Amino acid sequence: MKKNMEKKKKTNNVNLITLGEGQVGKTSIIYRYIDNSFTMTYLATIGIDSKFKKIKLDSGEEIKVKILDTAGQERFQSIAANYIKKADGIIFVYDITKTFTFTNLEKWLTNIDEIASDKPCLLIGNKSDMDDQRQVSKEEGMEFTKKFKKETHFYETSCKTGENVEKAINDLVNQIYSKSMGNDPAKGGLQLENGKKG
Repeated sequence: MKKNMEKKKKTNNVNLITLGEGQVGKTSIIYRYIDNSFTMTYLATIGIDSKFKKIKLDSGEEIKVKILDTAGQERFQSIAANYIKKADGIIFVYDITKTFTFTNLEKWLTNIDEIASDKPCLLIGNKSDMDDQRQVSKEEGMEFTKKFKKETHFYETSCKTGENVEKAINDLVNQIYSKSMGNDPAKGGLQLENGKKG
């Protein structure tokens, strides 16, 4: 082995999964986070899809974030359950312009409590750019986090403008990684490869 061979960097994997009704923007959130793109023409997710992104800690360690995109349809929820058990963190998504996508989070949360109550969670109210059509207030979203059995971050996001998408998911990743390392998440800090702070 050559002496000048570079030491391979350790890569840690963080696996996330998105949950919520269909058409709330789960796929759009993932695409905005992974490659900073947005389109109005996404096809409905069938079953499970996944995307990857590498982010970098201030220490220089690389984290590979894998996000599973799940279908919101009832018939796919049993499929999602198998992946939820293997996930490190869960992202709940609702549409602020459609009340039923918010109230239906109750059933998703009940299912999670049965199979993965210990996993860190993130609650996202999506489509904040459509505030003129809002049916769910920000206060209602914040209040809903009290129903989780652990501290849960809450953000309103817009996939169209990119508002809070990166910050929300990086907060969850930071929480998961810091917890796994026995660190205080408040002392951590994720830095993206482009130099932006997460």
